[in-house]
Amino acid sequence: MSKIQAIRVEDRLIELLPQGVDRLGRLFEIDSVSLLLGTNGSGKTRMLLSLANAVGSSQDDSVQFYFQGTPNGNYEPRAPYNKDFCAIYYSALPYRRKFVRKPGVINASPSIKPYTDSRRIEQLGEVAEVLKVDTRLIGTFGYSRIVFRAVLIPALKSFREILSSELERTIFDLNSLVSKLDSAELDDYKILDGKRESILKRLEELLEQEIDVRIGETDRCLFLSALEYMYSKDKHYDEKSAALAFLVHVSLILAPSDISSFKKLESIVDGTKVVLANYAYKEDFDWSQRTHRFQIDGISQSEIVRRHETPIKIEWSNLSSGLQALVEQFSLIDEAIGKAAAQGRFSILLLIDEGDAYLHLDWQRRYFSMLNKFLGGLKRKHNLHSLQLIMATHSPLLAADIPGELVTSLDSSSSINSFAAPLEEVIAGAFGSNSLGEFAAGKINEIYKRAQAGKTTGEDRNVVEVIGDVAIKSALRRSFQE
Repeated sequence: MSKIQAIRVEDRLIELLPQGVDRLGRLFEIDSVSLLLGTNGSGKTRMLLSLANAVGSSQDDSVQFYFQGTPNGNYEPRAPYNKDFCAIYYSALPYRRKFVRKPGVINASPSIKPYTDSRRIEQLGEVAEVLKVDTRLIGTFGYSRIVFRAVLIPALKSFREILSSELERTIFDLNSLVSKLDSAELDDYKILDGKRESILKRLEELLEQEIDVRIGETDRCLFLSALEYMYSKDKHYDEKSAALAFLVHVSLILAPSDISSFKKLESIVDGTKVVLANYAYKEDFDWSQRTHRFQIDGISQSEIVRRHETPIKIEWSNLSSGLQALVEQFSLIDEAIGKAAAQGRFSILLLIDEGDAYLHLDWQRRYFSMLNKFLGGLKRKHNLHSLQLIMATHSPLLAADIPGELVTSLDSSSSINSFAAPLEEVIAGAFGSNSLGEFAAGKINEIYKRAQAGKTTGEDRNVVEVIGDVAIKSALRRSFQE
C-alpha cells in the first residue's frame, strides 16, 4: 500500500518522507515520523485537526495529500485510498476544539470521565507489558493523616466531654494555640507553626493508640480507611456524622449517636472484610501500618472486588503518575488502531497533539523512544500496511530526538538543526526562545546597568550570589569591581 509522501495544509507543505531521508536508514520502528513546532496560537492543533478531517473527506481543498509509489506513478495527488486510510487523533490537552466525526477518523483522546471498566484495566496491563514494566494487579486500601486532620480532630474539637484525659488535654492545647493565632499575640509564625504541627502529630498518635486499645489494630485500620473513603466521596456520604458516631462507638466522646451513619460506615467495613477474607491472605498485612496492598489474580477477580462498596482501589503496581499517563495514552492509541483495523483500514496517519504535555522532564526525554518502540509493536500486532506519525509539541527535549529535515516549524521557514543538539541550541533554533527565564534575564540586565553606572546596591550583590550560571555570576562580579 502507498505511503504519504507529503501533505499540503493551507500554506505549509509537510514532508513525511522528504527526498534523501532514506540515506539515514531505518531510523524508526514505523514508516515515518514528523514533528510540528510552533508557539501558542501558531496553529498546530488546527493543522492536525484539518489533516484528520481531510482523511475523512475528499472535498477539503485546503489539504492536499501526495502518495508515494502509487499504481499510477511515483506521486499521485488525488489517489482514491480513503477506504483504506484512517486518521487517528490524540490530544492530552483538556481544551480541545470540537472534533467532527467522519468515516475514517477516530478521536483517541481521553474522555473527561476516568476509565474504571475492566477492559481499560486490562489494556493498561497489556501496554505495561509491552513497555517491559514489571507490574502486577493489586488491591490497595488504607488511610492517611487526612482522616485525622479533616474528619476526626475537627469532630473532637467541637466536644467538651472527651473520655480520654490525655486526648482532652491535647485538644485543649490545640484550641489554645488556635486562639493565640487568632489574637494579636503572634510570635514568629515558624515557631507557632512548629508547635501546631507537633500537637497535630501527637493527636494522630493518641487517636491510633486509643482506638487500638478499644477495637484492635485491624478494625482501627478498616474503620479509618472507610471514614477517609467516605470523606473522599463527600457528596454521597455524611462523613461528619459518621465520624461522631465512630468516636461514640469507640468510647472517646459522650454524645447522642447517629445510628444510621454508623450503620453505613459499618457496612463499608464489613464489605472490606468480605473481600479480604475471600481474596487476600492474612500474612499480606502488617496492621500496624496505615496502607495495605494485596495481589489481585486477574481482571475477573478485580471485577468481583469492585462490586463491593469498599475503599479498595484496583491498580497496577510500579506505575508512577508519569508512567501511568503514558500507559493510559498508549492504551487509547492501541484501542483506536484496533478499531481502524477492524474497519479494514490498515494505513494509519496518527496525529498526536502534545502527547508529552504534563510529563516530568525525564519522562519527556524518554517519551519518543518509548512511543517509537510501542508503535512499532502495534504495526506488527494489527498487521498494518503503513503507520505514519505527525506530532506537535512545545518540548525541546522531544525536538532534540527528531532530525531537522523531519521537523516543521510553523514560526519559521528555515531548516532546523535539532537532532541530538545541545538543549540551548534547540531552544534558540527550533523555538526562537532562550533557555534563561525572562524574569531572571530582566533582573540580570538591570543589575548590570546599575553596575555600569556605579549604582549597585547590597541587594544586587546578594542576588548575584544566588545566580546558578557560573559564567553570568562571574561576569557580574567583574562588573562590580570595574
